[in-house]
Amino acid sequence: MSNVSGKKPRTNSLADRIVGFDDPSMGDERERDVILRAYTFGSVISTYAFFALGLVFAAIGAGMWSVLIILASGLTGVAVSAYCKRENVDFSMAIARVSPRRLLISNVVGAGFAIAWVAALVFHMTVGRPLIDVSLGSDLSGVTSSSSIAIGAAVGFVGAIVAMSISRSRKIKQARAEAAAAADIEDED
Repeated sequence: MSNVSGKKPRTNSLADRIVGFDDPSMGDERERDVILRAYTFGSVISTYAFFALGLVFAAIGAGMWSVLIILASGLTGVAVSAYCKRENVDFSMAIARVSPRRLLISNVVGAGFAIAWVAALVFHMTVGRPLIDVSLGSDLSGVTSSSSIAIGAAVGFVGAIVAMSISRSRKIKQARAEAAAAADIEDED
């Protein structure tokens, strides 16, 4: 699905200039493909680096500041989705076609970071000191019970998994229906 009018939306042409799509540094078609794949790899690595940095902040006692870092890591996904939407590409449909192995690996890694992050926050709030004390001076003992945080985190994880599973199954059904409709059109020709 591409933009029918052929004219790029203003915001995407600005994004293309920022990234340098029309710059001579992109080279020929093969070099451009490699550079774009490298950008993709870099954005995935930076997302996981943000997760790791948020985990470090939680471990040293700056847990609430780590929320900002974790939220900032989502900017890449928001930018990609918005760019695709402006180009009339259904990004959620593309995500629904992700291979099961890749989906499992990314979900396990993401869940691992989330569990470790919540565990560091719960430890700090329960014990009153962070896992790694760097003398930030925050005493959170008695703020809240660890069981309420753990229950809230568990409910949040389960809710997110259910929502993602429902969305993915709907998109897969939609993709199959579109493929069947396209096959029917080809058969008629």
